[in-house]
Amino acid sequence: MTPARVAVVGAGHAGLCVVEALARRGIRTLVFDDADRLGDTWRSRFDGLVLNTHRDLSAIPAVPLPPSMGQWPERDEWADHIEQAAETFGVERRRERVTEISAVDGGWLVRSVPCGDDGSSVPTSFDVVVVATGRHRVATMPPWPGLDTTTIEVMHSQQYRNPGPFAGRRVLVVGGGNSGTEIAHLVASAGIETLISIRRRPVFARREMFGTNLTSVARLAKWMPERLVDLSGRLMQRVLFGSLRKVGLGPPQHRLSDVEAAAGATIDSGFVDDVRAGRIEVVDALERFDGECVVTADGRRLRVDVVVAATGYEPRLDDLLPAELLDDGWPKVKDSPFRQALGLYTAGLNPATLTAFHPDFINEADQIAATIATDLATDPTTFA
Repeated sequence: MTPARVAVVGAGHAGLCVVEALARRGIRTLVFDDADRLGDTWRSRFDGLVLNTHRDLSAIPAVPLPPSMGQWPERDEWADHIEQAAETFGVERRRERVTEISAVDGGWLVRSVPCGDDGSSVPTSFDVVVVATGRHRVATMPPWPGLDTTTIEVMHSQQYRNPGPFAGRRVLVVGGGNSGTEIAHLVASAGIETLISIRRRPVFARREMFGTNLTSVARLAKWMPERLVDLSGRLMQRVLFGSLRKVGLGPPQHRLSDVEAAAGATIDSGFVDDVRAGRIEVVDALERFDGECVVTADGRRLRVDVVVAATGYEPRLDDLLPAELLDDGWPKVKDSPFRQALGLYTAGLNPATLTAFHPDFINEADQIAATIATDLATDPTTFA
């Protein structure tokens, strides 16, 4: 049996954008994804999660959005959108976990293991492979001294679902990004004593401001000089929130133009008001654990019952791709069309921009698909 010649590894938002862009060019794909149900990556996130990019600028192309969906979709709504996209495209999926992708005979060999099978991997050869396994493949936890011996319950934000288990306890959230501030807000809203540790103060913004949505504003800012972007971010925060210096949230220490490192603005959904009202206490960076206490960078010893580390994720592609194609677990080639080697591309794993990930996925997918179509144009009957 002749194997499929184009594979997409990962059927999340980025992967399905690639499937759609290739389909428009008459190119069929085989998709690898081991989820029980597509969109489960989103369904496994915490209760109350809302998309931070506008639905109309984020939706997978050619997939209608239900009229009931708001401008800022909720977690399960977005998971359903991903599932609906796969159904709309008639995705041919192998529910298998990919274990390795290696070069072979001018193409690529994908080794995969069927779900629930601990046996040997099955190899399949392809001319083209697009890796879209996601930026959130592996949760990262800082190597804090004392972490292994502390009596404090410590979890990554990936494990957090809702404030229920924290009733009557003192909770410290670590991280001033979107996940950290949102979780702190949700925990404090449940009447639980909440602290947040922030190493570098972010730029705060809102999803809607100045009569439009932040996603549209960010699209315009992509074409502005860096100095103007940074100045605009500071002014935007001042106009929206006033001075945040007295409550420990200002002025910003991140630069919007350094979006790849700083992950852009932190979207406020009530966190700033919680801090101002004393419902959330802002403390310095967590430096180490000491028994039943945490110690912050300014020397404070704080007794807490739970630490929720909103400390980010990494793609960790070391176990999938050849080492020479990677830079500390990330794809080495960071420019469009993100071709890591002849016939091997990455999607949704590229540097962050001001417009955030979902709108970028759509543009990246089109650039990748156009390049693949050009490369394969010498044999147009292959994909008939």
